[in-house]
Amino acid sequence: MYLQSVIPLWKELEYFKEYKTRLRAYAGPRKAHTIIHEAVYIISIGTNDFLENYYLIPQRSSRFTVKEYQVFLAKLAVNFVKELYSLGARKISFGGLPPMGCLPLERTTNAMSGSRCVEQYNQVARDYNTMLTGEVVALNCQLPGIKLVFSNPYDVMMDVIETPSKYGFDDVSVACCSIGLIEIGYTCNRWSPFTCQNADKYAFWDAFHPTEKLNRIITDYVMKNFLSRIV
Repeated sequence: MYLQSVIPLWKELEYFKEYKTRLRAYAGPRKAHTIIHEAVYIISIGTNDFLENYYLIPQRSSRFTVKEYQVFLAKLAVNFVKELYSLGARKISFGGLPPMGCLPLERTTNAMSGSRCVEQYNQVARDYNTMLTGEVVALNCQLPGIKLVFSNPYDVMMDVIETPSKYGFDDVSVACCSIGLIEIGYTCNRWSPFTCQNADKYAFWDAFHPTEKLNRIITDYVMKNFLSRIV
């Protein structure tokens, strides 16, 4: 079972090939080559794959151990990078996993433990990030001319969760939207009488996604510490 709206990696590559064809027709081969080489490609694979796939779909967890699934996802990511590289991409960022056990939805399901962060999920994220770090080192050695970085959001996001007042947040355990515990996507909106008045006081907009303010904090951190090496 898969979410029907998700574009698979192979289809994203097909779209990229189509874009390249149109770009060459519009800008000419030389200019198109420069644009493709100088663009920055950001890849994020993992959070939904674990929380919305591995841990929810029995077929996945019965087929793979957690370690095997981490290896499976890392291999998909590596192959995707190699395909992008073969199509001309040179500046690429791997996005690591956040402390996904601290998302409001996961804390809600951990009510028996006082709605604390689910350490099991956070450990999975840390292990996966370590694995991707090694893959990034290997790919930088294997692919001439590539500039590949691992943009790890884990530490800054955990710092926000552990010391929210430092960043101006009032609440990091529940979301701004409605009751802030389980709402995701369209069930979360500004018209609900329960939605908070100031989203900047919350780290999460809904039970799964950060607020604009937290996204800015993460983006600034990633740009300064990782992406600045390739842009």
